[in-house]
Amino acid sequence: MVWKKAIALLFGLMVVATTLSFGHVSAADTSVTVILVSDNEADCTLAQYLANMTGAVVVTTPWGVYDPNVTANVMSYGPDNVIIIGGPDAVVDRYLDDLEELNITVERWWGRNRYETNLAVIGNATAKLRIKFENNVIVVPGNDTAALKVALRKAVKVHGVIIFANDTTNITRVMMKIEAHPKNMTLIRSQVMVEMAERLRERFENRVGANVTEIDVNITPEMAMEAINTSEERIASAEELLANVTLPPQMDRVAEKMLNLAKKELERARNAYDDGEYGRAYGQATAAKAHAEFVIRVASKEWQHRVGIDAAVMARVFLHRVEIQLRIMEKSGMNVTRIETLVDQLKTAIENKDYDIIDALMAQIRQELLQMYSHGKGKFRERILLPDRAGRWQP
Repeated sequence: MVWKKAIALLFGLMVVATTLSFGHVSAADTSVTVILVSDNEADCTLAQYLANMTGAVVVTTPWGVYDPNVTANVMSYGPDNVIIIGGPDAVVDRYLDDLEELNITVERWWGRNRYETNLAVIGNATAKLRIKFENNVIVVPGNDTAALKVALRKAVKVHGVIIFANDTTNITRVMMKIEAHPKNMTLIRSQVMVEMAERLRERFENRVGANVTEIDVNITPEMAMEAINTSEERIASAEELLANVTLPPQMDRVAEKMLNLAKKELERARNAYDDGEYGRAYGQATAAKAHAEFVIRVASKEWQHRVGIDAAVMARVFLHRVEIQLRIMEKSGMNVTRIETLVDQLKTAIENKDYDIIDALMAQIRQELLQMYSHGKGKFRERILLPDRAGRWQP
């Protein structure tokens, strides 16, 4: 069945949990915040920076894809609140629904693109987390993975604020928006972003009172191969998703065209890598990833729409999610026997296509899960260690 293949894709992708590798404290003794973010390079940079500054835990999800293992992973920390970084194209709304069903406080920090998300995160970090940035601003192209990693290390070291930039970024306006008056500004770029970075530098020179430093990042074979591997993963996800949804004819043609373009760009990246042209390989792989993400966004929205209108698919998705949640709850020491009995009844109702019973059982299971999680989340905290606060992580 097509729905089985689609669910296998959506649920089979690997979830990555990032717990920072400096000192640890007991979760039972402190408030727990989880930052949920996609594996988008820009949003991840922001999440890792905030985690370093606050001691939060970062949990990542594949970009644009819903995986109930991610929900379970967030649950496993027994969080008091969850901050989602990125828009619903990157971190789909179903995660928010899952967590709110468990009465977990969730807020999303985002904008229409990575640049607006960047500013939203800075604003919220300042107002809500009371993070005070020092007199340093680090400006980096928002789609330059290699430069973003260097920017993160620099920001952690100097407690600076990271600004993502592109060809249209008005640095002066951004500084006014975030109310920053830095003494030092650092521009970080890889060799494939030289022209854009040069235009940014020219705008910097018009600013008075800030020392401007430039850092060039050379693309190594390892960086190029990492970019190629990432684009391969995005293309594979896009292919699987596209194969398991039915798009309107015009959109289907556009998606197929974008997917084919991504494949061609990936092939050029591989050829460039084989020729030892690592900068070109990195650039082509980055372009391939962007085109594959367009396909993922379109196909994922269609899948989520289908889940919302098809009662049978919705029930199966719900069932799969609950079974994963029960496994981690049982592992923490909770007695899940009662809910398992309800789950068995739900399976039978799904097989019999008895939708009245399905609706009633789903509502009951939601209530039982909420009560068990609310009363038992302390058991999760007894079993985990959280990263200590700020300043010692080396990304």
